[in-house]
Amino acid sequence: MEEADIKTSRESTKKYLAIIALIDGIGNRLKWSEIVFIVMNLFIIFSIMGFLSINAGQPWNLIFMLFLLFTHAIGISINAYWTASSTRSQLKLKLRYFQARYLERKLNCKGENIISDESLFFNPAIRKVESPDGKETAFYPMTGFLRMDGFIGAAKPRVLSLLMPFLFFIIYLSSFANIVFMLF
Repeated sequence: MEEADIKTSRESTKKYLAIIALIDGIGNRLKWSEIVFIVMNLFIIFSIMGFLSINAGQPWNLIFMLFLLFTHAIGISINAYWTASSTRSQLKLKLRYFQARYLERKLNCKGENIISDESLFFNPAIRKVESPDGKETAFYPMTGFLRMDGFIGAAKPRVLSLLMPFLFFIIYLSSFANIVFMLF
């Protein structure tokens, strides 16, 4: 190899490692933000239930009703922000995966493509993946609930980041409708 090719390969490897670190960082941020948003939503839901149980059987005053409306508004706002921020992070993650796959093709290291080798799991003709040295083989389910393109194999953080805010939104909406129904 020429000196320029070696230098280009080193630079590409550095970029690839930086992108892998960014992918890991974005994935960790998504995971921890989901946990934080779930805890915040649970705190708000338990606060609403607690205040409703404390004031059960008593007439509601204006401050109590405003507090309930305010907590519902905060909960819905948290879920709107959760959806927007997770979508933004997932778009960044998608771009980083795209860049990493390009660099893997550029580096052309057979059997060491961490990002692009995942496509093997979704090829219906392949039932097993062998290590490049041939000493280890991994089998993947092709049918049933555990298949790689099924529910379990396709489970990604973005499913949780979109499903959970919707679930909490439905909880807030039904709680709000129940409170309004109790008033009238």
